[in-house]
Amino acid sequence: MKPLLVCALAALLLAGCEGGQEQTLCYPVYFRTMEGEAALAAEHRTLPSGMDPAEGLLNCLLEGPEEEGLLRTIPPAVTIRSFSLKGGVLEVDFSGRYASLSGIDLTLADYSVVRTLSQLEEVETVVITVDGQPLLYRDHQQLTVADAWFAGEEGAVE
Repeated sequence: MKPLLVCALAALLLAGCEGGQEQTLCYPVYFRTMEGEAALAAEHRTLPSGMDPAEGLLNCLLEGPEEEGLLRTIPPAVTIRSFSLKGGVLEVDFSGRYASLSGIDLTLADYSVVRTLSQLEEVETVVITVDGQPLLYRDHQQLTVADAWFAGEEGAVE
């Protein structure tokens, strides 16, 4: 039931983001939670009109959360080297510091990126590379939002 509540809230926020002459877009951006059973929780962010949504969402992830009780999943020194969308596959190349992540920290970083970006209609899968290279210790390189469903209430991330 909780995912339905989150979707309803997101729909209300999206409807409330249009105002005046300038249209803005609101999206959930996923960060690590400090409490509860869920590993990731959404914080809603507004992107200015004219900004590429993928770029805006990636920047939000790098900036970290604004709400208390949430933690960044991507180390502060990481930058976006490039990103491109082709045929439903969004390839994101991060700087070298992303490769310092391992274990649960890497899993949470990967899936905060995937959950955040997969809400874009044109994104079906996400490929994350570091300095142009795949992380070889990953068991698969193309990540989908379905991969991000793990332990938590009703099997969901939130």
